[in-house]
Amino acid sequence: MQPDAVKELAWHLVEEELSARRYAKESRTLVRHAMREFFRWASRRGTPDVRAFGKRELVAYRAALARQVSRRTGTVLAADTVNGRFRVVCLLFACLYRAGGIPENPTHGLGPGMPRPTCWKRRPLTRDEVTRFLEAIDTGSPQGFKDRTLFELIYSSGLRVHEAAGLKVGDIDFERRLMVVRGKFDRDRVVPISDVASDFLARFLGDKLDCPDAWVFQGYKGHLTSMYVSERFRELLRRFGMDAPDISTHSLRHSTATHLLENGASIRHVQELLGHRNIESTVRYTHVMTDGLAFVHRKHHPREHELFEVVDEAYRARLETLVNPDKGE
Repeated sequence: MQPDAVKELAWHLVEEELSARRYAKESRTLVRHAMREFFRWASRRGTPDVRAFGKRELVAYRAALARQVSRRTGTVLAADTVNGRFRVVCLLFACLYRAGGIPENPTHGLGPGMPRPTCWKRRPLTRDEVTRFLEAIDTGSPQGFKDRTLFELIYSSGLRVHEAAGLKVGDIDFERRLMVVRGKFDRDRVVPISDVASDFLARFLGDKLDCPDAWVFQGYKGHLTSMYVSERFRELLRRFGMDAPDISTHSLRHSTATHLLENGASIRHVQELLGHRNIESTVRYTHVMTDGLAFVHRKHHPREHELFEVVDEAYRARLETLVNPDKGE
């Protein structure tokens, strides 16, 4: 088999795998981009036939990814980006191996390998931070009104960025304040919309309310992209003096889950709202509540609070009376 034929086979097999796993449209785009980058790198180094690749070549590619500078930010690629692109290469070789295109899979034993930065976990915004961010958006301009509607909606219903960007007008039931969300792996769900977000949506759409097939958030070539939404969110954070490495658009979704749980919502209901297939994914959001409980406990419990460090004889006597009431008579 010629190198070009192997490359074509790899593309075909990966596309089949993406369909079988029901990858979302934008996830498929990222996978294809990572594959193109890999094949370009292989051609530049003079080994376009990927059958010749072993662990040494793959380690070299991972190192090249770690040095690569993003055209958008001008900085080296983030660890998560490097790991994600290398996982695509692992998928490519796994597909070729299963199809008999290569005698063995050279990626076996090679994990992503790039440590994530210490701030990789996206923290939720506090309620005050959410309010500050949303109310700081200038709704006097069309762009500002669009931004406020978009981020109100994400926070209202705990949406993923691509779910909000890909909404159509017909997905929304304004009378019952519900909407159909096209989730990951083609798992649709129906979620509620807050009164505030519903009001912004209705005013934002205006005449488009009668066009069920129209995108809610129109972009240059269809609906908005996840990258556009994330960059817009970051731009607003900087403008409002709120930018931090542990805050991203996903923080709004994280905030929705955390604030619902803090107010007593059932973890099962939050799981349904977020569209998590496994409840373990939802349980991750409870760590913030646990941290808060530990803080309150240390601050106020008599055995933790600094004002009650000394247990005097009077306290011991009262305690003995409670334990052995007869002694108090």
